[in-house]
Amino acid sequence: MSVFAELAQADERALLFSPYGLGGMLDRDDALAFQRALIADAVLTDTVPPGLRNSFERLRQKHALGVIDYEQFTEVADAAIGLYEPALRARFAEFYHGQPIPFTDEEGTAQPLISDTYDDIFDWVRKRTLLLPQRDGRRVRFNGMLTDLMRWARDQRLLRGQRARRHEDLIIDIRNVLSHTRPYHIRTPVEATVEFRDLAEFINQLWGVATPGGNRYPAPASREIMAIGWSPTTGARSIGWAESLNPEEDPSWHWVLLRAVPDDRDVERFDSRYATTRWPADYLWGPGPVADAVAWLNSDGPVADEVDMVDRLYLLRQDSNLLYLPQTPEVFAATPPQQRRGRWRLLRADNPNDAFVCVRGLLQPGENHSNCGCPVQRLASGSWSHVRKKLRLLRPALVPHLPADVRVPTPVPWRRAVEIPSS
Repeated sequence: MSVFAELAQADERALLFSPYGLGGMLDRDDALAFQRALIADAVLTDTVPPGLRNSFERLRQKHALGVIDYEQFTEVADAAIGLYEPALRARFAEFYHGQPIPFTDEEGTAQPLISDTYDDIFDWVRKRTLLLPQRDGRRVRFNGMLTDLMRWARDQRLLRGQRARRHEDLIIDIRNVLSHTRPYHIRTPVEATVEFRDLAEFINQLWGVATPGGNRYPAPASREIMAIGWSPTTGARSIGWAESLNPEEDPSWHWVLLRAVPDDRDVERFDSRYATTRWPADYLWGPGPVADAVAWLNSDGPVADEVDMVDRLYLLRQDSNLLYLPQTPEVFAATPPQQRRGRWRLLRADNPNDAFVCVRGLLQPGENHSNCGCPVQRLASGSWSHVRKKLRLLRPALVPHLPADVRVPTPVPWRRAVEIPSS
């Protein structure tokens, strides 16, 4: 029976509450349209196998049924968690399609298997102790279950993003609770919608498709040429597209041009030598009067581009009791000799604030931050030269670049370093 047929059997006069408890009550048709609209753009890429796609679409139908049977939202939220492992199984089998899976035993003896079905693969690994080689050369145990499949997908770079990696750990924990205890519980329409959309992003990412504007696995963001201006006398400020600049505007204002994501709310405190914006922003020109800014735009013609929003590298310096803001690899590699002293840390994070918070936590006296849950990867620590060697392995084509030292003034001065309390 279709969703519409089931709804037709409901009381024609029934009114359904808005899932957010706002705006009074919705009639049946409006409630159905509202719920369907929330997940309408959560669509799987064409390369996802039919079996997995059918399971996913069944959840979409159950989500709509929540307007007449509230507990269907709980079923959708829980079942979405349960589909992560089948998705990984399908991707694993497809990844090695027609070629030997490079299993070895604990002694390093090859135990290859060629199979196109995960049932055969799982039967192979559950009867023996097998290892899979990692990209870094290590061999790790593979038992075919969710945790090992998630680690495999990460190692093969099918999954990306440090915040998403923490979410994947949470998915494993929740799935285990639901599988082994499953206490009675109710989950809301909002939770069902979020779980469904997160699952769509996860599956699409496994098959190599990031989600534009995604919450977990976002596609690269577009950067435009932006202009930030301020009055040195009144402190007034303006932020907008550079193409909108008028050369006839107040010549006393100072302007800076940069390439940035337009809706990055942190761009107002742009700093050319430190990562103070949520998404990467590149210094282009300034500061100077508006007429000069327009002339430069007309002569140099900078163009927009796209930038990946996750898994970026950041470097932080601790000099005595001062911890400096994160820097990009390009700026770090061009650091003047007099600014290289102290201890440096190289981290991978989705935004600079995550990296800064983690390092500051490490340095806070009296806190045990060694096994933190921060969404970062700590890659190296030591002197500038030591960390630079590690960076060169990760970015062999890196071109050092030290831009002009430019900071956009803010009502509250933005410090480049914070003091770490003494123990």
